Amino acid sequence: MTTSIVEIKGFEKAVIDALTANICVLDRAGVIFAVNRSWKKFTADNGPASRHTGVGSHYLRICRNATGPGSEGAEDFAEGVERVLQGKADYFEFEYPCHSPTENRWFRAAVTPLDLPSGGCVISHSYITDRKMLEMELLRQAGTDVLTGLPSRRYFLDAATLEIERARRFGSAASVVRIDVDHFNSIIKNHGRQAGDDVLRQFAQTCLKPLRHIDLFARLGGEEFVLLLPGTDEAGAAGVAEKLRLAVKDTEIQAGGRAPAGGPFHVTASFGVTAVRADDAGVAPSLARVDKALHEARRAGGNRVTLFVAAGVARNMRQV
Repeated sequence: MTTSIVEIKGFEKAVIDALTANICVLDRAGVIFAVNRSWKKFTADNGPASRHTGVGSHYLRICRNATGPGSEGAEDFAEGVERVLQGKADYFEFEYPCHSPTENRWFRAAVTPLDLPSGGCVISHSYITDRKMLEMELLRQAGTDVLTGLPSRRYFLDAATLEIERARRFGSAASVVRIDVDHFNSIIKNHGRQAGDDVLRQFAQTCLKPLRHIDLFARLGGEEFVLLLPGTDEAGAAGVAEKLRLAVKDTEIQAGGRAPAGGPFHVTASFGVTAVRADDAGVAPSLARVDKALHEARRAGGNRVTLFVAAGVARNMRQV
């Protein structure tokens, strides 16, 4: 019976080779003993990173030793496969990213047990990138602030929670910056509600320009904004905040497509900065700290960057 499993050929081989999903077959110990044509092509296209995923490779060990971006769910996936191999589950399904240097890709893995005395399972990896991209676009639209075009508060909280967990897992730096437009109520009083909307739109575009594509800049509501900076420590985040402060201060506002009474005007903003800590559970602790820093910046008169340096303490980085 064991020989018939190890030597997949004839009808069985033709069937799995005809399937477009990437398929591998594992024995009870989690070792690959058969793969289909799609699996071979996929591993060949992915170069050295996939050279250890052929026949004879220990699939569970590969999953558990996975590192780097996209490996966050590898341990959970390995546990699901092992449950099927041990007869504790009759099916397991898992969606995961597997991005290449040139494109973002997602796959769905389905694990089905082999109904044979010697055990084992079949794993199929199906390409679901088109579906995931559509889902992400729908989520982006649902999570977009209509006025500024930035991500909304809800989108930011969800995305930042995932990014902070990734930073904690890999021991990388990340920082959060809270930003408020100074004296916004006075702007509305002096120039009108339409001018207030124009300020927020132009403020958002001014802040976006110098940011990286991996930075997450969102509107929390009203004149309140927030920025997540992956891979950036406290000092780096303070530098980014100062660059944004100067850009905002130097931007001339044209409200409503025309100069309001008194001509074009300028606005300023206050910035609070904190680094994400190793013991932060989600984004809430970082937001609590950065709110204290922002409060200090506003209390001191605004138009400044304030850094949270210890529990209950905030330090002004810029006096202007």
